[in-house]
Amino acid sequence: MLNNIRENAVADMWERMMTSCNNLLYDCLDLRNSMKLCDWAYVKLAETVANTIYGSGHSNEAVLLQSFILNQSGFKIHIARSDNHRLHMLLAADCDMYNYPYWKLNGEHYYLLDHSGVDGLNIFTRTFPEEQPMRLSIAQEQRFSGKLSSERTLQAERYPAVSATVVANMNLMDFYNEYPASYANNDPLTKWRFYAQVPLSRVAQERLYPALRAAISGKSERDAANMLINFVQTAFVYEYDDKVWGCDRAFFADETLYYPYSDCEDRSILFSRLVRDLLGLEVVLVYYPGHLATAVKFNEPIPGDYLSVDGTRYLVCDPTYIHAPIGLTMPDMDNSQAKVIML
Repeated sequence: MLNNIRENAVADMWERMMTSCNNLLYDCLDLRNSMKLCDWAYVKLAETVANTIYGSGHSNEAVLLQSFILNQSGFKIHIARSDNHRLHMLLAADCDMYNYPYWKLNGEHYYLLDHSGVDGLNIFTRTFPEEQPMRLSIAQEQRFSGKLSSERTLQAERYPAVSATVVANMNLMDFYNEYPASYANNDPLTKWRFYAQVPLSRVAQERLYPALRAAISGKSERDAANMLINFVQTAFVYEYDDKVWGCDRAFFADETLYYPYSDCEDRSILFSRLVRDLLGLEVVLVYYPGHLATAVKFNEPIPGDYLSVDGTRYLVCDPTYIHAPIGLTMPDMDNSQAKVIML
């Protein structure tokens, strides 16, 4: 236990953890590998372990143990103390994160994740070799235990055969609910790329993809894409984020299948996932001020509105323009001013 949070006391407890927490650290790393946890999931695992041992409520010991686990696992962290005699952990990230305060240290942003609202911090500046910032991308599905939602049937209005009954893993929904929104290279538009690049979960694929594959089997690229886009346009209820969530919020593809409402960015992310997985075609996201759509690189010539991306023709496909076929731009959207987000 910590008697105080001065540097010497913190250093003494850190030294004790170096000899007493090796097995705990190995267990955390083993869980990280066996569950294929992304960096954010591992940060939350370390937080849960620390709070379980020392009690929740942002105890100084719990903060120090989480910091120790992450530091020894290779993360760039700094420990800091506030004027109210509390310890805080600052964590470097490879992208800019929304809604989290940060301190700039050695040219990098270190984020305060505990929602404590503190301003002034005294930061312990000790660094460790081979530290890496937290990566905010999700390259593969986490192996969370299954806790399935109620079934939900989704059907395209124009193509009744394009129908599937899906379920969601509620543990995955809880995880996504806390996932931080972020962007790369000082470009806020890249925030949607993070959602669009995440694979659809196995439980969702097992329910959705066989039904959709059966419906589009034998169809041309044009017909199959029109069936998929009508599915995304009409199987979901549109609503604004501000009304549902009180703020702007993008969905991972799994979330759009689960939640009762979605908007243009959610539908574009889901449609881009379906086109890549089921048709094997390249997709980009297309940003108009106040609106998000997609454009698809087809192998067959299809007439309609398009964007030229590095000399390649991408046909506009708007998953929110209800009953619009591929190749039709939503009214008042100017393709000459649209910005392309590569996936």
